[in-house]
Amino acid sequence: MTAVRFLRAFAAAVLTAVLAGCSVAPPTPGDGRVTLPVADWQPAPAPEAWRLTGRAALHAGDDGGTVSVFWESGGDRYRLTLNGPIGSGAVRLEGNAGGITLRTSDGRVRRAGSARALLRAETGYDLPVSYLRWWVRARAVPELGGRVRLDDDDRPVSLVQDGWHVTYDEFRRVDGYWLPHRLSVERGDVSVRLAVREWRAGPSS
Repeated sequence: MTAVRFLRAFAAAVLTAVLAGCSVAPPTPGDGRVTLPVADWQPAPAPEAWRLTGRAALHAGDDGGTVSVFWESGGDRYRLTLNGPIGSGAVRLEGNAGGITLRTSDGRVRRAGSARALLRAETGYDLPVSYLRWWVRARAVPELGGRVRLDDDDRPVSLVQDGWHVTYDEFRRVDGYWLPHRLSVERGDVSVRLAVREWRAGPSS
């Protein structure tokens, strides 16, 4: 065998071995992300009392708008204000153990046991407010199942519960907590994209 033919045969053998190795090699870990049931997830601590301000883009089918958001929550009480081109303008939801009250900027008042139903009736947007109180703090809703995908620091990248897909794009450290600053929530043709301008942990003064 000449030197040229030997080199060609050797190169072919090496190429065959490489291709064979590629075809049976296990997948590489990639970015280290892992998916697991929320029942097996131990999330980082999050404040029980908190306030946030920001902006949210809402979409439902062909309808959409951007609103400013003020949200204050502690225990079983919360106050959520959405100010923008939805329904009659500014909408405030106030919740406690006794129920939910919705107030509009033109003075109308509605009461019910479900913030989601009130907001849908007033604005047309079907937003899972009771779920969002957990998701905005990067926590799973306790009474729901689902799955969560974590990054290398064990912070959630995405969360799926009750058909809703939550995606976390940015976290920042606030008062000792890692809290989301950009997230989106989607199910069907309904979506919310929230950009938090400011977080405050602890009860309001």
